[in-house]
Amino acid sequence: MTWTLELPYERPPKGLHANDRCHWRVKARSAQEVRERVAVLCRVAKIPKLQRVSIQVVWVVPTRHKRDEDGPDPFCKVIYDAIGSDRGVSARIVHDDTREFMDKPRLVIEHQPGELAHFRVEITDISNPFRSDELDQLTKERLT
Repeated sequence: MTWTLELPYERPPKGLHANDRCHWRVKARSAQEVRERVAVLCRVAKIPKLQRVSIQVVWVVPTRHKRDEDGPDPFCKVIYDAIGSDRGVSARIVHDDTREFMDKPRLVIEHQPGELAHFRVEITDISNPFRSDELDQLTKERLT
């Protein structure tokens, strides 16, 4: 199952681009706003608690001019935290935003002429029907 969230930003907010040099409060304010927005969108989409997810962030742009794919990494990190952090403002869809619970492929830049620039976040359930601790328990039972 996949859920799609649309974020209205034409580019990462101030302070959330790798090349931005701004006051820490500006960055903190931007991060808080993005985190709250993503958490609310997750709740509105009624995304249930999951074991493991894949988060694909897509930057939809109307022109083909050159953009740095790893520039928005700080922005993506805030999105990951909003989806699965164990502290602060978060939708808490997964237990944490670590590799164990979340797959984070590199940001994709998608050219779509005529559309306004925005970000699309695709959340895909990749939960394993057998959790590793359950498999360990099954193995222990068979050995005894």
